[in-house]
Amino acid sequence: MQWRKVMVVLVLVLIGGCKEEKLAQGKIAPALAAFDLQGKEAHLERWRGKGVYLNFWSAGCGGCLAEMDTLEALSKQWGGKVTVVAVNTDPESVPLEELLTKHAITYPVLRDSLNITQERYQVIGTPTSVLIDSQGRVLDMHQGARKLPELQQTFTRLARRGKGVYLNFWSAGCGGCLAEMDTLEA
Repeated sequence: MQWRKVMVVLVLVLIGGCKEEKLAQGKIAPALAAFDLQGKEAHLERWRGKGVYLNFWSAGCGGCLAEMDTLEALSKQWGGKVTVVAVNTDPESVPLEELLTKHAITYPVLRDSLNITQERYQVIGTPTSVLIDSQGRVLDMHQGARKLPELQQTFTRLARRGKGVYLNFWSAGCGGCLAEMDTLEA
């Protein structure tokens, strides 16, 4: 009887240890496992040096479609500092070209037909947006459609984070300073 309890606890510990790490602010954004509409593999490094507004969307999602025109306008307005990258979560069988033409979308659109990128970014519904700074670190994640004023604030934040420098004065004898070091490296 005691042996059975030990085995159950051991199995639960092992299963818990296999759990994927939570998408954390300040950590390097997970690699993409998505392809552009021409079938070419996409990499976040392509947009390094700019903030990235990574937007997971679906053709059948009303909130996603409502955001498209706003994201296109913001993409043009902030193009030098922030890049909108749309990751479509629909199967390959869902045609996107007509929809993208209708909304005159010029920002990069990727397909994540195998849902690998969605899993890496822990997306559980659309639209979901992930803010990534110019160094490739996750700043924030948001579920649901956003209105223009909120998106303007988000893009301003991303643009400001793009070229920022954090100057930190510290001392080797300061416990708080040393504790902060791991956070700053992240």
